[in-house]
Amino acid sequence: MLNLLLAQKEVDTKLERFIQEQDEARRIAAMRSVSGVGKVVATTFAAEIFNPTRFNHSKEVTAYLGLAPVIRQSGSSKGKATLRPVGQRRLRSLLVEAAWMWKRKDEWAQEFYNRILGKHGVPQKAIAALARKLAALLWKLSIPAESA
Repeated sequence: MLNLLLAQKEVDTKLERFIQEQDEARRIAAMRSVSGVGKVVATTFAAEIFNPTRFNHSKEVTAYLGLAPVIRQSGSSKGKATLRPVGQRRLRSLLVEAAWMWKRKDEWAQEFYNRILGKHGVPQKAIAALARKLAALLWKLSIPAESA
């Protein structure tokens, strides 16, 4: 138990040092401006994406994180869209949790969630779609101003 607490303290200390870096602090502050996104989600996103300019489009980011739907169909059968379990599972789950908070705190996010829920009737699909939107937004906010 003590080792676990020490390890957690070490991780928290490293996260704090990471936040203090000037450019990272700006990026993280921009990401934290989104309702439902806190220090852990923003720093984990910044650490995992690391260099956001390596992606050309938000679809690349969501695919990298495993939040992009993959449609599988054969012949004339109608395909089913599923999420491919790739990328960082921890970040993906953090984004889903942040999407729930975003939905609660932001009217646009609530309306988007309700629109998808009304279309498909499955809360998990609606929140995954909102998490995908959140990941795209965080990526856009993390791009340095001179690159945007």
